[in-house]
Amino acid sequence: MAHHQEDSNTLPEATTASLTIPVVDFSLYSSDPSECARQIGEASQNIGFFYLKNHGVPQDLIDRMFNCSERFFQQPLQNKSKHLIGPHNIGYSPLESETLDPEHQTQGDLKDYPADADGRTLIDRAYNVRKYSIQDDSTVYFTLGDEAERDKVGVFFKELHRLAKDIMQCFAIALQVPESTGGRHFFDKRHGWDAHSGTTLRFLHYPQQSGDPKTPLAGSHTDYGSITLLMQKDIAGLEVQASRIHKDVPWVSAPVIPDTILINIADHLQMWTNGLLKSTMHRVVYNPQQLHHSRYSIACFIHANDDTRLEPIPSPLITQEMRAEGVEFEEGRNMTAGEYLGWRLNRSYNYSVKSV
Repeated sequence: MAHHQEDSNTLPEATTASLTIPVVDFSLYSSDPSECARQIGEASQNIGFFYLKNHGVPQDLIDRMFNCSERFFQQPLQNKSKHLIGPHNIGYSPLESETLDPEHQTQGDLKDYPADADGRTLIDRAYNVRKYSIQDDSTVYFTLGDEAERDKVGVFFKELHRLAKDIMQCFAIALQVPESTGGRHFFDKRHGWDAHSGTTLRFLHYPQQSGDPKTPLAGSHTDYGSITLLMQKDIAGLEVQASRIHKDVPWVSAPVIPDTILINIADHLQMWTNGLLKSTMHRVVYNPQQLHHSRYSIACFIHANDDTRLEPIPSPLITQEMRAEGVEFEEGRNMTAGEYLGWRLNRSYNYSVKSV
C-alpha cells in the first residue's frame, strides 16, 4: 500500500478521472493473499469502497434474507412497531427517529411520505439485529414468529462476520503490521464474535414513492465501526463521495452488481490509520424505479470489541504526523469503540419516538 500526501491545492490522482468503485475477486484471499490485500488496500486508500465477488457467502442465503425482510416490511405499520429501536440499537427504526446528518438536517431521514392505498403512511426504515439479540423475542418478531427463520438470520450474521474478519486480515497485510504485534491476525481478537461490540445486522426498506433526485433519502454520513458489508437488491440508490478533503468532487454511484457484496471503510479504520484509509461519506438518493418498486438492502456494520481503543495501530505506513480529517475523528482519539458508538448514536437517533 503506497502512502501519499494530498496537496491541498491539487486534486489527488484518484479524483481527477471518472471514478468507479473497483471490484476485487476475493478468491485471491486463498490463492494470493498478498495481491488480494494490495487491491483492497489501494481501493481503501483512494475511494474507501470496493465490491467483493467470490466472497463465499451463499447467494441462496442472501436471497432468503431479502425475502425475510420483505415479508416483515410488507406488514401493516402498526404490526411493525412492537420492538422500537432504543439505546441498545435493536429493533424497528421508523424514519423520523433517525438523522444521519445531524449538522445539516433538522428532521429525520425521509420524514414526509405519501400514504398507500390503505391510508398507511409509508415511513419504513430499518430493523436492527445485534449479535446478542439473535435468540431474543425481537428477532423472532422480525421473522414473524418463525424460529427456523430466526436461526437462519443467525447463520447469515455469522457468515458475514467470518467474511469481515478475513477482510480485516487483508487490511493487516496491506498495512504491514509486524508479526511481533499480530501480523495479519492483528484485528482478529479485536473483532470477536463472542465479545461485546456494536456489530449490527440491519435490514433496510425504502418504500415506493415519488421524489426529487437531488434530495437524499438518507443524509450524508460515514459509518461508525470498522467496515460495513452491504448487499443491494434490484434498485440502486447509494452514492459515494470520493474524497473527504475535496468537497466539490462529484458523488459516485454504487450500482447493483449481481453476486457481489459492497464493502466500505468505516470510522475505526480511519482513526486506526490516522486517515491513511478513508471512511467515505455516502448517502442514499431517490431512484426513479422507486416510483413503482420498494428498495431493499441489507447492511452488516462490523465494530471492534467495545473495549478496543481507537488509537493508531502499529504500522510503518502510519505516522503520528498524519491526521484523520473531521471532528468525529478528533473526538474518537480518546474513546474506546464502545464509547464512540454511543456518542455517534446519541447524535443520530431520537429515542423519544414511541409510536409511528
